[in-house]
Parts: sequence; C-alpha cells; structure tokens
Amino acid sequence: MSDSPIHRIPSISQLMELRPLKDLAHKVSSSTVAEGVKAYLQPYQKKAMEAAPALPYASLQSLASEISDWILGQSGLSRPEVINATGQVLGADFPTGPIAEEILVQAHARRHDYRQATAQEHYRQAIEQLLCEMTGAQAALIVSDRQAAVYLMTQALRGQKTLVPRSQMSATFDRIGLPKLLEDAGVQEVGSSNMIDLAALAGEVEESAQHLLWLDNTNFAASGTDVFPATLEAIEQLKPCGVSLWAVLGVAGLLPDEVHQQLGLCSAKQAIEAGADAVLVGGGFLLGGPGCAIVLGKKECVSQLSELPIASYLQAPPASLAELEMALRIHQSGERVDDRIPVMSLLSTSEENLDLRATRLVEQLSVSAWIAEAEASPAEAFVLPGCIKLPTRRVTIKPTAEGAEPLLAQLQSFPQVACWSQSGEEVVLDLRTFFPRNDAQIVSKLVPESNTIEGE
Repeated sequence: MSDSPIHRIPSISQLMELRPLKDLAHKVSSSTVAEGVKAYLQPYQKKAMEAAPALPYASLQSLASEISDWILGQSGLSRPEVINATGQVLGADFPTGPIAEEILVQAHARRHDYRQATAQEHYRQAIEQLLCEMTGAQAALIVSDRQAAVYLMTQALRGQKTLVPRSQMSATFDRIGLPKLLEDAGVQEVGSSNMIDLAALAGEVEESAQHLLWLDNTNFAASGTDVFPATLEAIEQLKPCGVSLWAVLGVAGLLPDEVHQQLGLCSAKQAIEAGADAVLVGGGFLLGGPGCAIVLGKKECVSQLSELPIASYLQAPPASLAELEMALRIHQSGERVDDRIPVMSLLSTSEENLDLRATRLVEQLSVSAWIAEAEASPAEAFVLPGCIKLPTRRVTIKPTAEGAEPLLAQLQSFPQVACWSQSGEEVVLDLRTFFPRNDAQIVSKLVPESNTIEGE
C-alpha cells in the first residue's frame, strides 16, 4: 500500500469481501453492512488529507471483525463484547455470561415480528411449554431475574411452615439478600451455621415442616460451601420425609445431564425427576441466554407464584423471551452446542488448546517494546468466585520500565470492555475466560509494531 494517508484506508468493497462482514451481510443485509462500513470509516476518510494516523489494527481481517461488531452494536443487534481475562467465567459483575451473536440476531428479528407483538402472552406460554418439555416439569414461569424469582418464592411460602438450612442464610454471589427476604417471609432456620447434616435435617423436616427451601452451593461465593451436600443427594434423602422441596439451583440449569455431572452440578431435569416440587434456574449462566429466571415444577407450586398480585409486574420482558427461546432451541437441537453457546465454549476448551494459545501469545507478546517478559503457566479458573474449579493457562506480562504506562493504557482503550488481573505492574491474562478470537485483538493492542494496517 502507498504511504499516503488516504491509501492506508481500505475500500468498502475490499472489506465487504472478508469473512466477518460477508457473514453479517447474510444475517442482516448487504446494504446495512455497506452503510455501516461507510459510517465506520467516514471519520478516518474525512481526516485522511490531514495526515490522520493509520487505523490501529494489525490486519484487514481484524478490522473487518471490529466493524462487524460495531455494526451489530449500532443496529441494536448486539451488546458490547467483554474480553474477560480474570480467571472467573461468571460473577457478580457479569453473571449471565456472553450471549451468542446468533441468539441476538435471531432475537432481534423476532422482536420486530409484528405478529408476535400482537400475541405476546401466547408466545410466553409457548416458551414455558417448551421448558416443560425439556425438563419434565408440569408448569413453568419466566420472570425478569433471579432476585424477582426468589422474592416470589418467599412470598408464596409466607406464613407456611418452611425451613431452610442455617448455613444457606447468606447473600448470594449475585447479591440477593436472602437473610432479609427469608426472615420477612417467616422462613425458619435449622441446623448448624457451617455444615449440613442431612440425617438431622430430615428429622427436623419430618417433625415440623410443610416446605423446605434448599439452595445449591453455587448460589454462594463464600469459601467452605463446597462441603455442603450435593443438591441431588439432598433431594433424594429429604423427599421421603413428605416435605415440599423448593430448590434454587444457582448456575446449574437445563444442559444435558452429562455436562452437569462433569461440573459436579444438578440439572433442573435431574432435580425434578428426583422429587423437587419447584426449581429455580437462571436464563443466563450455563444456559447461555438472557439474565431472566425460570421457575419449574408442579402446577400447584408454580401457580402459587404466578397468582401473586405482583407476579405480572415481574415477568420477563419480550426481548428476554426472544433471546431465551433462541437459546433453548440451540440446546434442544443438540447440534454443536459447545460451539454455539459461548459460555459452554469457554468451559469445554481442552487443556491442549489452551497450551497452544498460551505458547503462541507468549511468542507474539515477547517482541513488544513495552514487554520485558511474557510467561505462560498452568493454573485454576473458576466458573464462579471460588466455586467449580477448572484447569487453565495464564499468561503473565511483565512490562518494561518505559512500557508499563502505555501497556495499561492500551488495555484500557479496547472498544470492548476488557477485564484482567493485576499484581503490581504485572498483568495476568487467563485464557480459559476469553475466546481465541480475542488473542489477535490483545496482540494488536500490546505490540506497538503491529498497530498499523498491512495489506492482505
């Protein structure tokens, strides 16, 4: 390419031939994509004759990917992508996890289908029926978020003889204030504050309770919850006592049983088959959909929630329903679920793959004038804070004295949201928690020599 500023800017047709934008044109329209590329490049074209600097991307391919993401965001089809390198897949600040572009694009089309807009209640019922078919539940209710679902549960149990293990009376990882909610509803604590004896709990339940509220240990970020009995074991031991069991499953949900078993979790289907009367799961988390909440179970239990006067105000909005349906359809199809649901892609990545990526990143980052040393090492990542460990690889970046400030400035200047760990001046990137496509974006930001476009 010529050194002239105007010649550093690729043409619209040149970019439209690249895979990210070509794929996007099939999902929306060629004219929409062309207009988006034109709008994206316009500020650079306007300033080109003033010797504007080169666009800060390593290649035309990375630029095409960036423009594709930008068009999706400008069209209301997408949400800003998070490059999450913290070593924690889900957490209080990003509990739902990443949502697939496929889900967002199809949900966008669904939200603009006027026939659906005039039959919203029927649409809601159809999704609830789909949930019942996938889990074996008799009824389902979809509400705005977990806070709303837990609140409805406590209101439905208000004034009835309901017990909850004392050690589960703490705030959840997503900041739901359980102690206050349960105290206001008159739910009684039983057992020790630091352990759960299922045999003793069964005795308490059989003697004095109509209902038992059970919270899976993945609801909590506190250390020590891993010694709690597994949810499936608890349901199987407590159900013969004749109590009505209401289970809050934390991050577990609707995935195949084998996936839950690998992670040491109980699925909604397993809980219902074991005898749970009502089960609460999140629409995000391992399901990979929006941040709504779903209550599944027996008709009489779900009806207690749906018939509360406030329930209609806490329903999931139409946008969440559309996204949830698309996520459910992917799971129901069974086709490439690990590839199509981003959070499952992160959790299922092999150690060999992480090794290769870490080695390649170290090689690429080590040539940066800002980096004194880049080193890969094995470590543990978490699905939640301190909960559900997975093997991972980390890349630790030690900046040069001159590079510390510009390196952090570049990380903070991503068009997306970027999160990482920091120890002193060292930056730690955990490869389990971000996607392979982000590797090149990180390199293009942290290797100053690559921050110009080269023709392909």
